[in-house]
Amino acid sequence: MSWEDLLEAARLGRGVLRYARPVRRALREIRLPVVRPVVGTLYAVIQIWRLWWHFVANLLYREPLFRYRCTRVGRRLNLEGARPLIIGSGRIEVGDDAHIGSPSTWDVGPNAELIIGDRVSLNYRGVVSVAKSVRIGDDTLIAGDVAIFDNTNHPVSPAQRLARVAVSPAEVAPVVIGRNVWIGIHCIIMRGVTIGDNSVVAAGSVVTKSVPPNTLVAGNPAAAIRQLTDE
Repeated sequence: MSWEDLLEAARLGRGVLRYARPVRRALREIRLPVVRPVVGTLYAVIQIWRLWWHFVANLLYREPLFRYRCTRVGRRLNLEGARPLIIGSGRIEVGDDAHIGSPSTWDVGPNAELIIGDRVSLNYRGVVSVAKSVRIGDDTLIAGDVAIFDNTNHPVSPAQRLARVAVSPAEVAPVVIGRNVWIGIHCIIMRGVTIGDNSVVAAGSVVTKSVPPNTLVAGNPAAAIRQLTDE
């Protein structure tokens, strides 16, 4: 009897395999009792080990390798996990008290610059692609899954894209993100954009045009919603 015949017999409630599904369900019902003092101790040991390993990994190799790659890194750097995957040979500067989530990917091409100010938070799964310049101002908060591009990444021309030609200078324009900006999760910041100080980019927005200071923008493409005040 072939394997297909066995499966068909099991579906009809016949043969050896007809017991497979009930046995599987029974096995999935098995649970060990939660003895809270024992499990609590195990949980505490694991948490302490994770914190200790994070500290040791950052001290011994994550931060030293990151500092070696960058032109300048300020004081009290906080690497949330693995150091960013950095592609390219461009200049990278990071200010004081920066927080960098993990994983992150930074593609900084030759003769390009990525400048990150003081007290900037770049959260998990961030992507920064730099062919010329990306600057992020002090006290800016960038949520997870945010992508920042100062270039089109590939030529718009079909023939040039097929030939794997690099992007042209016309397809590159610097990105400037001001001070105290908040960029929500799943946003995309496109080339040539300047985001003014104190502005907010709502989650899921695609920013294709510059944003004035103290402005809330949202949507695809992002549009101004209202002015922001402290009142």
